[in-house]
Amino acid sequence: MFYERLKTTDTQEIDIGGFKIRALYEEPREGFTYGCTPLDVSKLLRSSINLSQVLPDIIAFRQPTRKQRQQKPVWGRFLYFADFGKYHGTAIILEAQELGTTLKWSKRMPLEDRAEYERLIADGHVFIETKRHFEAELRAQGVRNTILYRTLLHELGHLAHYHQDVLDGQTALDFDQKVAKNLYFSKPSSEHEAFAHSFGEELSRSLRIAGEIPFDPIKFEQADIEVRKN
Repeated sequence: MFYERLKTTDTQEIDIGGFKIRALYEEPREGFTYGCTPLDVSKLLRSSINLSQVLPDIIAFRQPTRKQRQQKPVWGRFLYFADFGKYHGTAIILEAQELGTTLKWSKRMPLEDRAEYERLIADGHVFIETKRHFEAELRAQGVRNTILYRTLLHELGHLAHYHQDVLDGQTALDFDQKVAKNLYFSKPSSEHEAFAHSFGEELSRSLRIAGEIPFDPIKFEQADIEVRKN
């Protein structure tokens, strides 16, 4: 898939509670940001491990093309099986966002869009009402809040759901993993999204109560965590 094609500029292996995660980093273009670094992600996952108990094989930082952003912009994705050539497995992809661009939401929103709009407000995006839309300019702190503190945890929720329904022998939908997988993927997407939202929101709430988030950005050279560069 197009989102599995990276021009990787940095690869890191991160060990968190026995999970070995490969961080693949594609340098964002000028004017774009992920809102976080691999070290920020590592810190958040270390704080989450006792609560989530499952982590992906890969975290990929991806720079989308302008055409891809125009056609279907996303904050992130979860892949049940990703193939990045040398590296493969479950993956969370975080996509670079262009600062200064406008988030635009119609005043006539279905309930699902209204819920997402309210999440964006909670993330700190400042919307201004126009004749037909609510519009907000993408700023660095808002992007960081959405990608690091919400999208990452939401995508982790998809992995937790899959682990619960397919991989965990005690909670799987069927003792036959192939059957369990078919049952899992036959669920409506709304059910998958509801689980991921609930998981991410609960995890975020627990981390905030514990004082783990938010935290200051960590630059690559400021790492105080176990990271091995290749």
